[in-house]
Amino acid sequence: MTRMTAEQASDVLVSMAEADFLTAEEADEISGAEVVRLVEAAHQVVGRPSLTAPGELSPVLNLRVPASTKRKLEDAARRRGVRQSVIVRQALDEYLAHA
Repeated sequence: MTRMTAEQASDVLVSMAEADFLTAEEADEISGAEVVRLVEAAHQVVGRPSLTAPGELSPVLNLRVPASTKRKLEDAARRRGVRQSVIVRQALDEYLAHA
């Protein structure tokens, strides 16, 4: 992963101001040190923990299903209070264990 420089981060802030994500005044008030701090903080946020190993990206699996299956999955995830991906991983692991 390539790290963003402070100059690039400043450009991003300008773009955010132009897109009304923050005002031009707010972008102007952010110092170079704050930009570097924000960039470093953004690089530390990597999303959910790896399912493979710490620091290693987990592979992504994309698939298409009928709309009715998607609705059933959404309902099941809502009832269980988990993400849909949890249910899909559990079902796939169970299937593969018996295949």
